[in-house]
Amino acid sequence: MRARLVVVTTCSALLVPLSPAAAQAPPACEFVDPCKAPRRAGEVSLVLLGDSGYGEGGASEWGGHEQATVAGRIDALCPRPDLVFFLGDNIYWGGNPDLFGPRFDTMYRNLFDAEHRRVHAALGNHDVKGCQLAAEPGFAIGETCADALERALREDVRRDVATGGAVAPTPAQAAEAAARWVDPDVRERASKVPAADCPSAFDAGYEQRQAGGEGGSCYASAALRHSEFGFLRRGETPLRYYTVDWPGPVALGATPAPGEPRVRVLVADSNTLDVVGGVIPAATGKEAARTDTLQLLWLENQLRTAPAETWTLTVMHHPPFSPRGCVFRFLGQCIGGHDDEKGLAAQLRSTWGVAGSEERSNGTHHPDLVFTAHNHFYARSRSIDGLGYPALGAGSGVRYFVTGGGGAPLYRQQPLHARYASGGSFHHFVYLRLEKDAAFFWAIDERGAVKDSACFHRGEVVDRCIAGGTFTSATVTCGDVVPPSGACPAPKP
Repeated sequence: MRARLVVVTTCSALLVPLSPAAAQAPPACEFVDPCKAPRRAGEVSLVLLGDSGYGEGGASEWGGHEQATVAGRIDALCPRPDLVFFLGDNIYWGGNPDLFGPRFDTMYRNLFDAEHRRVHAALGNHDVKGCQLAAEPGFAIGETCADALERALREDVRRDVATGGAVAPTPAQAAEAAARWVDPDVRERASKVPAADCPSAFDAGYEQRQAGGEGGSCYASAALRHSEFGFLRRGETPLRYYTVDWPGPVALGATPAPGEPRVRVLVADSNTLDVVGGVIPAATGKEAARTDTLQLLWLENQLRTAPAETWTLTVMHHPPFSPRGCVFRFLGQCIGGHDDEKGLAAQLRSTWGVAGSEERSNGTHHPDLVFTAHNHFYARSRSIDGLGYPALGAGSGVRYFVTGGGGAPLYRQQPLHARYASGGSFHHFVYLRLEKDAAFFWAIDERGAVKDSACFHRGEVVDRCIAGGTFTSATVTCGDVVPPSGACPAPKP
């Protein structure tokens, strides 16, 4: 029998008030967190995992469900990570709200901090089964997509600051801040797009699929309004994609302490982008398929307006780049699983400012790291350009991670393409430590073993070996470039 960390709690699940009035009341649930260590100064630590929501007993006859074991390994981290991101498929099989408690709230209760700023989630395809992109723009108030973008940014600012001990800005204050942080080029292009062509950034962006779907009902709105997932704060309007700024919203003037890094994480909803099996209704007659123009404009704006020397991450469910995965093989054929999302990769290249003749470029405002899931295994790319080839110039590359080993049954990973530095089929989470000028990451399996690790300095296109310390150490050191063999010497304690 595997040992599990026991959390002493006076109730079965962590409850978060949903209304502003209720938010002033004492906590509804008290729990004892065994970790008392203060956070490490000079860095921001993150945990990332996807395809986790199977529960201890599993959701089907597939077997091999390890969500509780992975959760126990995350529980063992002390000090607690500053931020935790769930990369979708948070509740199998159809996002049923009856399972929010046992498969999320209780499973990860140690991760919920007093102000509920730590835990954030993206929507996966299993979270929106039965849904499709809504025909009406919903809350897209105004005549153009520029108006809808400003409204989305206003709620984005309010969402990120409206936490337990913080004072939320008024709608007018948030609107003024959002208006100041719209990039002029983005605003100009958005002003030429009718509001009717911009799907809602809020839960109104989803509606029931006419033909039904896996699980039948569309539960996207329930997930978006469940506070523990992080799509809303204290009763604010839920956003299906949103920004997490560390140490706080840039639009409201938050600045890091001396020596601390600034981090911007963009939590995207890849279900409404150009992905296989997405929720965008197929084109009919003379009408072309809809595009989530507003989300792409939001992504571009938030990358363009990130202050200098900010670590920028995009997290979403579907992978632009991924090794081929197989649920099983039959007569030598790979059945099930997923591959590169080529349509999504093209959309992102365009969003990052790539001209047609420069499609190998990642543009001028791309993220440093992209974390995804969907394939139930682990993979890490090298620093690559827009078409997946090795990046050449300083600051030109993006590193892509697939971290789909949070608890769902594993897929078989096909042989790795040269673009990948590491991979494997095992349950895991990724632990990321960001210093001001260096990034360190570890893939940690359900037994606590490090299956992959590396580091790099800001702007570098090469990976380096971690020369000193482990993911539990107070300090870590980024060492020499990873040798051609890919094998790094064991780091010094």
